[in-house]
Amino acid sequence: MNPTKAVGLGEPEVVGKKALFQAPQEPKEPKRATPEKTPKVGIGDRRVRMTLELTMSSLAIIQEWQGRYRLKTGHPLPKWKIIGEALDLYEKMQKVEGT
Repeated sequence: MNPTKAVGLGEPEVVGKKALFQAPQEPKEPKRATPEKTPKVGIGDRRVRMTLELTMSSLAIIQEWQGRYRLKTGHPLPKWKIIGEALDLYEKMQKVEGT
C-alpha cells in the first residue's frame, strides 16, 4: 500500500482499511438565512398600483427622460417615479397660482 501524499488542499483522503475505522464526523450545520429587514416607509413614500392612459407625446417625453437618466447614472428610472414627480410639481404650481 502506498502512503497518501498531501497536496496542500487540506487533509488527505483516508483510503483502504483506515477508511473503515474513522470516528463519525458531525455534520456541518447550514448557515441560516438572516431575515431581511423591511425599510420603514413614510406616508408619502407608499406606491399605489394604477393604470394610466398616456398620449404618444407624453410617452415619448417619459422615454427621453429615462434614456437621459440611464446615460447619466447607469441605472433605469421607473415610469412611476417620473409621473410622481410631475404630479408633485403640478400640485406646487397650482398652489402658487391659486394664492
